[in-house]
Amino acid sequence: MTFLTPLARLVASTGLLAVAGIHAVWASGNPWPEKNQRRLSEAVIGNSEFVPGVGATVSVVAGAAVGGIVVGGAFGNGPAVVATRRMIGLALLARGVLGGNSALIAMGLPEGGKRFQELDERLYRPLCITLGIATLIGARRVS
Repeated sequence: MTFLTPLARLVASTGLLAVAGIHAVWASGNPWPEKNQRRLSEAVIGNSEFVPGVGATVSVVAGAAVGGIVVGGAFGNGPAVVATRRMIGLALLARGVLGGNSALIAMGLPEGGKRFQELDERLYRPLCITLGIATLIGARRVS
């Protein structure tokens, strides 16, 4: 195993666990780094008319946390775990390449506003692409 696989796993795991952490902050009702829930919704899901409930946000926390644990190397290197890591990596890459509006539409939400689209271009898409590539590099089976 080269140094690249554990490094990629560390990057992917840390990123996904950070995503879980910030969503946990939001699930608690704290709109950080925004000043209120309306601004947070504009930044994260593209509009201020729909504010995700605690349950939906906790689902993201759980998914990102489990994803972070799996891509970090937990559960060994069996074929099912390696396949799961690859699916996570491909999903992150797809989100990054297709963009946030595609993700919003897939969830049945309207396209995001200007602020969301700017943040998507500058932050969300590059983050998803980076984590997707790191996940795929770290997904390989090691002995």
